[in-house]
Amino acid sequence: RYAFAEKYMRLLIIAVLTTLAMVGCASKEESGTASPSVSVSDSTDGPSQYMAYEHSIRLDVEEAKIASVHEAAEAACRAAAAEQCVILMSQLDTGRDVSAALKFRATPSGIRDLIAAIGSQGDIISQSVTGEDLATPIEDSAKKLAMLTDYQSKLEALEERASSDIDALIKVNKELASVQSDIEAMTGHRAHLIERVETELLNVFISSTYNRSFWKPIATATSDFGHNLSEGIESAIYGVAFLLPWSLILLVFGWAARKLWLRTKKRNANA
Repeated sequence: RYAFAEKYMRLLIIAVLTTLAMVGCASKEESGTASPSVSVSDSTDGPSQYMAYEHSIRLDVEEAKIASVHEAAEAACRAAAAEQCVILMSQLDTGRDVSAALKFRATPSGIRDLIAAIGSQGDIISQSVTGEDLATPIEDSAKKLAMLTDYQSKLEALEERASSDIDALIKVNKELASVQSDIEAMTGHRAHLIERVETELLNVFISSTYNRSFWKPIATATSDFGHNLSEGIESAIYGVAFLLPWSLILLVFGWAARKLWLRTKKRNANA
């Protein structure tokens, strides 16, 4: 039994080394040319087809309408279920400075419709878009997934041959479980990357800067008058507390200096 287990463990090690050697050769060959199955683009000079885009817009509306615009933006996303629209974040601040923020994920056409619908509710004061090229991580995930799948197939073949050896079977099954876990993790990671490419993100910030009323700053300053007055009195008390000891010290030094100067003057006069 020991010889049988040793024989199949050698086969397992040989299979692993062979797989690693094949992967190393494939990596050298693929360093010069892209894999046909995950070709980034038809032309090397053209843009990558694995770009993930994120849009941001700042909307300025009347303060009284911010809550309704926020609700309308959420409703527009819910109505775009066919465009895979999902609300990733929603925030509404109804304090003294009313504002709102939202984050959506949808298909490119769904994001364009959302921008048009939200933009019609007020003034778009800024708009930007950023892109991230995910070609390299997507290609890497495909290669790693292919390598893991191939290694899993070799382990399954060893499992059938080692079915009569308990020790070898336990080791092979343990390695199979580890490889299966890695395959599931890599599959989920690749699915997330593909989702980022097939959908886009939209950040919306809603505030009232240019559309606020004339009296708003005056009302704010008036409401802050008492608070600012108390803080001013507090600062003055702190200042007096800090300056009083130094004033006494300076007074003593001034008195001593004046007395010394008078004594020196009197001595010089007598001389």
